[in-house]
Amino acid sequence: MMLSTRSASVLRGETSAADDYGFDHVAVATGARWRIDGVGRFHTRPLALDGEVLTPDDVLAGARPAGERVLVYDDDHYYLGGALAELLAREGRRVTLVTPAVRVSEWTVNTMEQPRIHRRLVEAGVELATATALLGVEAGEARVVCTFTDRERTLPLDALVTVTARLPVDALAAAPGARAVGDALAPGTIATAVWDGRRYAEELDAEPHGDAVPFRREVVQLA
Repeated sequence: MMLSTRSASVLRGETSAADDYGFDHVAVATGARWRIDGVGRFHTRPLALDGEVLTPDDVLAGARPAGERVLVYDDDHYYLGGALAELLAREGRRVTLVTPAVRVSEWTVNTMEQPRIHRRLVEAGVELATATALLGVEAGEARVVCTFTDRERTLPLDALVTVTARLPVDALAAAPGARAVGDALAPGTIATAVWDGRRYAEELDAEPHGDAVPFRREVVQLA
């Protein structure tokens, strides 16, 4: 969300109090960062991950795994795990995509992209291990388990890329008068972050909608 130059200084952390400048409203849209400990949908506690571990933030910032064999652990189930696996494979690395879901990038079934993503991964030479969860990494091996049978096995790797969950960057939202919006409030899709910014603007001079749906919906009733 775009604010004035003075309010932008609040968001950068140059001051911790919005009322230093006399603003009535300060939106903290500082986003979120990807976790590096394996916590996501399948695991609710950190995993023991030895060796080189990268997050999507690292890869998108230009960092690359030092070794050739890369395991991408996708517990996010949207487009990014598949996109990073394809990127690293086309750069010449031997990539294995591991996901607890029964399909790669499973959530993209909702956006009708899943078959295309699967095809591109196969064409790029990515090895696919679906219905498989990561349990830990030690001494150049990833221990994984089948989510249906609980059978464990190991996969060799030089580096791990975790695409699991994100944590909001919300420290500045603790300032008086500040309010976190978008991913700084609750990490989600780009669409939900855009919507939350719009809702913040709409509620500046109105009563907050809370969790209620703030727009009219068609209710279909079966005869």
